[in-house]
Amino acid sequence: MTKVLKTAICLAACCLMILTTAAESADGKWELIMSKDGINTYRMTHPGTNICSFKGVGFVDAGMEVIGAILRDIPDFPKWMAHCKHTRILKKIDRNTFIVHYVSKAPFPYMDRDAVFDSHAFYDFDRGAAHITFRTAKGYDFPKQKKYLRITDMEGEYHLEYFGENRTRVTYMHRADPGGNVPVSLANRFEIRYYPFLYIKGMRRVVKQKKYIDAGINSPEHALIERMLNDRGNVERVVKDRLGRYITDPALLDMIFETPASGKILDRIYAAHSNFQSICRGLVDLLDIAKIGGSGPGPNENADAIKAYVADRAFDDFFSLQRLMEDRWLADAIVKDGEPIYALFDMKNDLAREIFMKMAASKTAVTCFLKDSGLADRLLAEPALREKLWADSVLRERLAANPNLLKNSHDFEELIASRINSYT
Repeated sequence: MTKVLKTAICLAACCLMILTTAAESADGKWELIMSKDGINTYRMTHPGTNICSFKGVGFVDAGMEVIGAILRDIPDFPKWMAHCKHTRILKKIDRNTFIVHYVSKAPFPYMDRDAVFDSHAFYDFDRGAAHITFRTAKGYDFPKQKKYLRITDMEGEYHLEYFGENRTRVTYMHRADPGGNVPVSLANRFEIRYYPFLYIKGMRRVVKQKKYIDAGINSPEHALIERMLNDRGNVERVVKDRLGRYITDPALLDMIFETPASGKILDRIYAAHSNFQSICRGLVDLLDIAKIGGSGPGPNENADAIKAYVADRAFDDFFSLQRLMEDRWLADAIVKDGEPIYALFDMKNDLAREIFMKMAASKTAVTCFLKDSGLADRLLAEPALREKLWADSVLRERLAANPNLLKNSHDFEELIASRINSYT
């Protein structure tokens, strides 16, 4: 193939990408573009531009301190970072702050890119989290290299969340203008969009290396994490922060953590040294709002308070079902356990009824469980239909007799559809 023909093909591809990329994502909102190997990848177009931010979220089976050791080993970034050709430290300011020269490989026929960025890590041990930011270094004099095209607009972040001594949720985000004659739309479509997925996959490969495990164990962060885990108040803050991803109303979150049941759940997590299994189990139990709200002394005083609080609020104002469904590990654990779902059908629990009605009136929730748009629209438009669904004893009996219906979205939708159709 001649060079002229290759260039023509590239230009045609660029034009096509400019047209298609603009139509694919809404400005200012994260859009899921890939879910693979337990890693969700998202894109967001910045309003008024065609520059996208990309984000990847996935678990890495290693402690936060081990991942911190990987991110400090800057010269070895090319061993796990996709398209990373060369990295070196230009200046070390302190243990967690660096000025870095980074070179990335560009696809033919474009020049390789380089960038000078500053990187800073901040640990928030009160919430079991760490933030590692990087952005184009301003005011650092490092001459341009003839064989590279300098990227002058780049920023990103690693966000680490404690989920156990050997389990960390990693969120990686970045935004960059590739510069030169590479159209942003082409980079968005083919190269940059896969970096979050590939970086998390690469990190999963190297966390087992002895040098990183040893560096993590011997790090100051390891000692501080242990201190965090030995303080029940810190453990509560960590669990509360994790639950706050789904229960998005801070006041409601506080009310849940004031219930006697939540105290017992936190005691179990603390006793298990906050390992992944105990945190996952705890989140499942804490999401059973109808159950933990109605426990404890008195005539369901916790349930009455929570019910009164949510009465004038839409479901999406205090709960993010979308985030829960994106976190398949937790959604699957809830389905396997079944209790939080069965609790929503407890006719003797007024709080359960309130939450059920709120959920059944939420477009986000209804369209998540019902793919039939006509059926979903009916349920959303007819309060009487929601009342019938709540009072449907046959629905309860079938769910109790066949728990596997909850694990099969198609069969569950068929059951709901058949019950709704039976009312008319």
